[in-house]
Amino acid sequence: MRVLMSAAASPAAWSIVRHLQGLGHHVTGIDAAADVAPLGEAVCDAFRLAPLAADPAYIPFLIERLADVDVFLPFIDEELMAIANASLPSSVASRVALSPPESLRECVDKQAFQRRCEEAGLPVAPRADGPPAFFKPRFGRGGKGVLLLDDEPLFAAMRGRDGVIQRRIRGTEYTVDAIFDADGHLLATSSRKRLRAAGVSTVGDVEFDPALHALAERLGRVWSFRYAINFQVIRDPDGNDWLIELNPRLAGSALFSAFAGCDPIAATIALATGARWEPTRPRALRVWRHWSEWTQPERRS
Repeated sequence: MRVLMSAAASPAAWSIVRHLQGLGHHVTGIDAAADVAPLGEAVCDAFRLAPLAADPAYIPFLIERLADVDVFLPFIDEELMAIANASLPSSVASRVALSPPESLRECVDKQAFQRRCEEAGLPVAPRADGPPAFFKPRFGRGGKGVLLLDDEPLFAAMRGRDGVIQRRIRGTEYTVDAIFDADGHLLATSSRKRLRAAGVSTVGDVEFDPALHALAERLGRVWSFRYAINFQVIRDPDGNDWLIELNPRLAGSALFSAFAGCDPIAATIALATGARWEPTRPRALRVWRHWSEWTQPERRS
């Protein structure tokens, strides 16, 4: 298949591109950061520098790229909002491997997500009326803008800001890859205990967790997801799971699940292109993720 993926020159992208190529796919990468473009050019089969997702030029750029590929794998939340609010031609819209626009809008917007979870009775981290708590900006990813509010003056300063303030819950963090078919039915989940993270998971124990699989089913009934999503929970000392974030897209750490035999990347491509994908449970294993350096001689004008 001809696969288009975004954030293709990010540190997490190198191994994902190699994985896609190992599956036999031709990878066209796009990224908006000009200073890392040489990395994308080095690893992808083809690479294009893209406008920022908020730029009016992004959607025309994307439509042009979609004409030359079979499926697009977005990895950036800002792209999700741009796509959800755009009117893509039907000839290329089916090539974008995402959930319905209304699901994207509600899950990327943390205020709307918190409200919908509360209305649906989902176990979202409760709103806080005092410290300790976390402030999360209304729009953001990778922990950007998240603040620990551990005293009253700081809590008071953030009250009323554009975002949500959730109670701090101590426990073990899990991140879950969930795979849905084109009709919104849950096919498989892969859970990992996050032992270490730097924006994305870097060390984790992968396993199948029945309670988190059941939570994924509840999420799917509320939002009618398609393809792969990723969500995080905190499991408190009493064994209660509290939902703290949901990304309605593939995660940068989806390779953890792929290594365990439950591959959200391969599943998304297969489901989006009408190919067969056999649901599997992940096998238990620990994964260490590390960055690798790449150098290029300096170009002087």
